Amino acid sequence: MRPTAVGRSRSCTPTARRRRSSATLRRTSRSPHLPAAEGDPIMGELNETQRYFIEEHVEDFRDGLIPRRELVRRVSLIAGSAALAASILAACDLSARPAASSASPTPSPSAAALVAQPFATPPAAPTADGITVKETDPRIAVSKPDVRGADGASLMAYQARPAAASGKVPGVVVIHENRGQTEHIKDVVRRVATAGFVAVNIDLAARDGGAEKLIDPAAYNAALGKRSVPDKLADHNATFAYLRGQTSGTAGAVGFCFGGGEVWNILCGGAPAELKAAVPFYGPQPANFAELAKAKAAVFAVYAEQDTRITGTAPQMEEQLKKAGVPYQITVYPGVNHAFHNDTNAAGDRYNAVQAQMAWVATIEWFRRYLA
Repeated sequence: MRPTAVGRSRSCTPTARRRRSSATLRRTSRSPHLPAAEGDPIMGELNETQRYFIEEHVEDFRDGLIPRRELVRRVSLIAGSAALAASILAACDLSARPAASSASPTPSPSAAALVAQPFATPPAAPTADGITVKETDPRIAVSKPDVRGADGASLMAYQARPAAASGKVPGVVVIHENRGQTEHIKDVVRRVATAGFVAVNIDLAARDGGAEKLIDPAAYNAALGKRSVPDKLADHNATFAYLRGQTSGTAGAVGFCFGGGEVWNILCGGAPAELKAAVPFYGPQPANFAELAKAKAAVFAVYAEQDTRITGTAPQMEEQLKKAGVPYQITVYPGVNHAFHNDTNAAGDRYNAVQAQMAWVATIEWFRRYLA
């Protein structure tokens, strides 16, 4: 079954139903996926990113991907104390989630293989190390440029560019998931470069050592969760500023999970003029999502049918994109869940090669259309 696309020329809405996911905290919320903080002594202790991370871990527990002890450990690190974690989890529905509906079956790779592309695409099966394009691939040149934040701190940038490019080409900022600059994310940077773009990623927890030092995902979440939206936007702006001198002058942004939310944050927080195309993969809706009506970039939003906590916000995002008057497309990929593009997500069958490949080819086509 092919994905459902929603574009400016159509009046239909995404396939996802507008319903509150049972994975969210059982409290009145300002949106389908963020619990309210105003007037709540428990939720008032958490910022937007921390709430998102906790909801992700609750969903992982309910899907059977992590045991209860690991859930408590992760939430304790994010919240800052075991006592606060206990209060938060007491407000959560921790019952096992029913198996996803089979109403929209996803074909197997053998039944629906993509036509070979001239650029790197997600692999046909999950990987153990996340590497599909080696740093020594003759199509690209890899480097670690010295990109620094406004405070002078190194942002641990990782870059790949087309080896045979004559002249300057457009740039793409790749924004990581909630685990930072992993091997998978660096591989995505290299994949972008094989398609003819200068691609760069920074680690938003670089000041704490980044993923290289914070190898425990829960510890990484705890460090990243302390960063404010303005601080993260400042680092994104520093990355775009770096790209200005490396590219033809136009730039795109693509992010996954937490990084998809960061793409929305950039669009809602006054994106730099050179940002012409943005692709958030199943990104959480920011609190100030109404500011999306001021966006100037062309937006291709990727959602997963079974990821109801995130996909349920797609109609609200589409409403703001219509107000912005920018080219946009919202695609809900059937039969898949959150993080279906990450080929290191073998647990729980999250990775889906067919839909990941389709979404990636559509992403590159979007960049080629609007960054030319």
